[in-house]
Parts: sequence; structure tokens; C-alpha cells
Amino acid sequence: MLTQKQIEEILAKKPENRYKYFIKTVAAEEEVWGLADEEGWLLLEDDDDDTEVLAVFPNPEFAEIFREKGGFEEFQVEALDLYEFMEWLDDFEKEKMKVAVFPTPDFQSAVMTPRRLKDDFQIEFDKEKE
Repeated sequence: MLTQKQIEEILAKKPENRYKYFIKTVAAEEEVWGLADEEGWLLLEDDDDDTEVLAVFPNPEFAEIFREKGGFEEFQVEALDLYEFMEWLDDFEKEKMKVAVFPTPDFQSAVMTPRRLKDDFQIEFDKEKE
């Protein structure tokens, strides 16, 4: 469990530092958090090119804050196994989808390609083996 102070400090980080936190935390915990309803996982729209992006979080606390502040009350906070998520990334690549990593309540996130996420997770896994 994160304290309120930790949550505020992490949310205050720049997107690239939140992205690094996401990779490290998810690799260690082997879980990705998102918002889902009966129809599936919450997808946001990338303003740059109108592609769909999956919003993912490193901890349930951040998913919950985003759910409340973003007005997604009908969604539930759900966990997804990291290895299942990695398989999803293969599908996303084929479908040209992207991933919004760790959006803040004001929708600031690092929008990444599935390839980049997979590569960065692999680098993190290799570090843990050393």
C-alpha cells in the first residue's frame, strides 16, 4: 500500500519518470492495473492520430484515483497478469494500438508503442537477473 504522500510524489513526476516507475514496479510485482467494465478494458483516444490507447497503471491506487477524477465511475479497478499483458501487446502491435502508461487525473501520460513497452520490460527483466 502506498501512502498519500508517496502517491502525490509519484503523480508529480514527469511522464518519463512515471513511465520508468511503471516499468520497474510492474516488472517487480508482475501485475498491471487498469479499468474495466462488462464490455472490456477502458480505452482512451490518442488526440494526435485518433488511435485507441489502453490506459494502464503500476498500482491499484493510481487506477482508482484516475477512475474517480476522470469520471469513469462505471468501471472497476482490475489487475492483469504481466505475462498476459505481454501477449496483449503482440495483438496491439498488429492492430496498431498504443498504450497510455500511467495517466494522471488530468490525462497526462506517456503514450507508448507495444514494441517499446515490451523492449523496456525485457531490459528490466534482464537487470533483475544480474
